[in-house]
Amino acid sequence: MDFLNKLGKKASETYQVTKEKASNLSEEIKTKGKISEYKEKIEDNYTEIGKLVYNEVKEGKDVSKDIVMSKCESIKIAEEEISKLQHQLLAIKKVKKCIECGTEINIDSEFCSKCGKAQPKVEKVEIKEEPKDVKEAEVIEINNVEENKKED
Repeated sequence: MDFLNKLGKKASETYQVTKEKASNLSEEIKTKGKISEYKEKIEDNYTEIGKLVYNEVKEGKDVSKDIVMSKCESIKIAEEEISKLQHQLLAIKKVKKCIECGTEINIDSEFCSKCGKAQPKVEKVEIKEEPKDVKEAEVIEINNVEENKKED
């Protein structure tokens, strides 16, 4: 019986590790997809800026600074979002980037495996999420249930 208990416990542990890895992989793929979307938006804005400038010059007009500036602002916002997502991606993968050469290294590494540069320690912060859809239940007191059944 002890053998079966150990086997069951090991199977449960293996399942939990596999479940966590699958979840992390899923999050990694979603994050990479979002990064790709923002990169496409940036490229689209570059293209639009180029077309706007070309058409204005072609027609002999001054380039509209307001239109170009709005496209540049969109690019800036997308680049900021990409930066945030890249940090999330590192956290999902449980790695950090070397402060010297940018190589991805284990989050607990004290030195870079590529260049040897000492790395600052990363403080682990736990984020606790509050339940999103918590509903209060109304409690109704029911007395004399047996008496009501007898009367019917």
